[in-house]
Amino acid sequence: MKTSGVFSMMAITAVILWSSVFCLISCSIDKSKQACELAQKGLLATVDNPETVEIIAISEPDSVFGRDYISQEEKMNLAVAMMKVNQKVMEQTENMENLGAPNSGVTSLMERQMAAASALRSVNPFSLENSNEKKPFSGWKVKVEYTAKTSDGLPYHSEYWCIIDKDVDCVVNSFDIPIL
Repeated sequence: MKTSGVFSMMAITAVILWSSVFCLISCSIDKSKQACELAQKGLLATVDNPETVEIIAISEPDSVFGRDYISQEEKMNLAVAMMKVNQKVMEQTENMENLGAPNSGVTSLMERQMAAASALRSVNPFSLENSNEKKPFSGWKVKVEYTAKTSDGLPYHSEYWCIIDKDVDCVVNSFDIPIL
């Protein structure tokens, strides 16, 4: 009888262990799906015409540690994207000499580019802290590439960056990057 009791305890322990592993895996998959859904809701809440939004792609949620929302590689990619927007604005406005080009959408593009530059400065403050210091897990980053129309009906293409808390309860920060 003692052998069957030990066997029963081992079986129960194995069931509990594997149930715990299954729950942890399914919860992390669920958090990933929730983060993507919350990012989509956040996007629709921030655009002028949510009914015109067409989602092109949604990234897999990426971990965020502390307030380091943007990696060094992403910073470089964003700098290149912003430079392309600046070049287009300069071309369309003849180096800012002709700001009144009718129906060109340049005013909207300039507004979106300036808002993006401001948002990037706020989420990536200059710091003298030790960059090698490990920071605690603080949430998720999801990027949503989309097209939509401005309040004037002009089409545009952007990438919405959504920073979500670690419990996937709320959007901590978000910003839009114009894409050409």
